[in-house]
Amino acid sequence: MKNQTKKDRTGYLYKRGKDGEHLPAGDKRWGIYYLQYDIAGKRYRKCLDTSDMDQAEQERKKIMTPLQVADQKEAIGVMKQRLEATEDKLQELDNQKNPPLTIGDAWPVYLKSANRPDSGERTLKGYASQFKRFANWLKQNHQECIRLCDVTPEIAQEYASHLISLCFTENTFNKHMRLLHLVFRVLENKARIIHNPWSRITRKKEKKESRRELTTDELRATCKDTAGELRTLLALGLYTGMRLGDCCTLRWSEVDLNRGIILRVPNKTARSKNNTVHIPIHSSLMAILEETPKNKRRDYVLPDFAAQYKANDSAVAKQLRAHFESCGISVHKEGTGQIKTKDDNKKGKVKIVETGKRAVVEVGFHSLRHSFVSLCREANAPLSVVESIVGHSNPAMTRHYTHVSELAASQAVAALPAFMNNAQRTIDGQSKADKGTSPQPGDILAELSKMTPKNWRNIRDSLLERLHNPKYVER
Repeated sequence: MKNQTKKDRTGYLYKRGKDGEHLPAGDKRWGIYYLQYDIAGKRYRKCLDTSDMDQAEQERKKIMTPLQVADQKEAIGVMKQRLEATEDKLQELDNQKNPPLTIGDAWPVYLKSANRPDSGERTLKGYASQFKRFANWLKQNHQECIRLCDVTPEIAQEYASHLISLCFTENTFNKHMRLLHLVFRVLENKARIIHNPWSRITRKKEKKESRRELTTDELRATCKDTAGELRTLLALGLYTGMRLGDCCTLRWSEVDLNRGIILRVPNKTARSKNNTVHIPIHSSLMAILEETPKNKRRDYVLPDFAAQYKANDSAVAKQLRAHFESCGISVHKEGTGQIKTKDDNKKGKVKIVETGKRAVVEVGFHSLRHSFVSLCREANAPLSVVESIVGHSNPAMTRHYTHVSELAASQAVAALPAFMNNAQRTIDGQSKADKGTSPQPGDILAELSKMTPKNWRNIRDSLLERLHNPKYVER
């Protein structure tokens, strides 16, 4: 009630005397008490049927107390409205002075934010692609969403449904949701975000989809008649178990041909643990690496693949999958993606049939890592030795693999069969790695005579390898 007096809110007591005259409540003359009060501009009078001052006061309180509470509630409501209007006005002025972050500016600001996770270059590249997909979807479906704070939980839910409609796998869907939740959380102050709209999106139960190992026939087909850097890359993957990124960016400074070992900090664990993995060099891989002249062993072992991988790692992976397909190996999980079949109507032609399911890759370069582990285990190499070579990323596992000797690792790798087509033929038609006879006493003495304080370990390991594995290649 606007400009309401205290008397209006508490009521006004007065008396009427014997002659009906109007008397003040405190007048000592006799009279019956009345109560006068106003509600919404209308005046009311009520006889209290008592001439006692105390009883009249009690009746006044009974009548006026509910009205006072209602009056206070209305007053509070008015004050609240005024406060909200003031806050809106202040917010509007603040927005004019410091505009909330727009969708277009969000990603560059995220990259410069000090409170974002310290993600690697490859991870950030994937994040950027995911955020760009969301920004493009907003531009097409919600042009009114210009600022990050304009994204509501309803819009977030709509985008999540859009990703599901694209048949994204559970893992890919969750990656998108985690990235968007992260960006909005990191930028919440600059974007004036009150509630993160991605918090209510339920994550999907993830399915583990790993690459399968290759069969012996598939390995032979993959390695047959390869040449150049591709041959070296496949040999590195098969005989070291290293991941694609580690193989492509391997440097000659990490390859010790004298000791027959590769010393590498895996890219995957470099940021967290920075532990160097010791990988023995198989005789087939050694022969391939030695083909590079000493004066050309600078920087990267595979300079072309290193440049390609740094520019676009997925393109290198795609190129390798194309090589597997050219060898007659299906790279996709059965029943997913496209299926190539013979066209009965056109002889010799191939017909491509869509399965309607998103392609799931199960054969790729990582399959060589699985094959390496399987071949080591088939050769009865201890699990601790295998895990030490491949550099297991689980700390709970690697605690058990910290005391693996180089000799044990060398014996495990040396037991692997040879799959690579060998160059460097000798006069009698055998390569260095093809000499499959057991060492003779004279040979052993000749080797021992070459020992020096620098090369004794390499010669020792070579002799042990030949003693335990008289045949290096399957004939």
